[in-house]
Amino acid sequence: MKIVLSRTYLPATLWGGACIGLVLVIGGLELDWGRQLHSPLPVLRKPVAKLAETPLLPEFALPSLEQGYPETVNRPLFVVTRRPAPPPPPPTPPKPVMQKGQFILHGVTIAGDVSIALLKEKNGTKTHRVKKGAEINGIRLEKVEAEKVTLTQWDDREELILKIQPMPKPAPAPAPARPGQPGQAGQPAVDGVPAPTPATGATAGTKNPNDLINRRRALRGLPPI
Repeated sequence: MKIVLSRTYLPATLWGGACIGLVLVIGGLELDWGRQLHSPLPVLRKPVAKLAETPLLPEFALPSLEQGYPETVNRPLFVVTRRPAPPPPPPTPPKPVMQKGQFILHGVTIAGDVSIALLKEKNGTKTHRVKKGAEINGIRLEKVEAEKVTLTQWDDREELILKIQPMPKPAPAPAPARPGQPGQAGQPAVDGVPAPTPATGATAGTKNPNDLINRRRALRGLPPI
C-alpha cells in the first residue's frame, strides 16, 4: 500500500519541487539575491504646476438688424401697415444766389415807353445797352428810373445808382461899383448906377426832358440820344 502511494504522488512531488525552485530563482533574481532589500528609497520629485491658460472669448456684439432680425426689419411691430417706412425725401437743393456787383450804371435813357440803361462791366471796358425787361448774363432789367435801375434774378434784386458828376459852379459876378469909386478895369464908372449882374438861370420856358440826359451823356463822352 505504501509503495502504491509513493508511486502515485511522485510526479506531483517532483513538479511541486520544480515549481518551488523556479520561484526561488525568480525571487533571487528580482531581489538581486538579497541586495535589493536594503536599497535606498527613491527621491520623490515635486511636479511643476502649470498655470491653466484660459483663452479669452471674443467680444460680444449683436448682429446687424438685416442679418440677425430680417423679419423685424421687414415687418416692424410698431407700424400699422407692418411695412418699413418709406425713405425720406431728398434734401431740397440750395437756392441759387444772384451774383451782384457785375455792372456799373453809366447812363439812363427814358423816351416815352422806351427805357434803356447803359451798363458797364465792372471787370472790363464793354458797355451794354439794355432795354427794360431784357436780360444780360441771366439778370433781368426790372425797373429803370432817372437816377437808378433795378436788376433782378430769381428771388434776389440789386439797385444800381447813377453817379452824377457835379456841374462846375459859375464864376461869381463882379460886385457893383459904389458911387464915388472908380470902376473896374474895362468897365466905365457910372455914378449912382450899379453894374448889371449876369443872368444865372435859364429864361422861362419848358425844357425837353431829353436835354438833361444829353448833357449828362456829353459829360461822359457818349453820343446824344
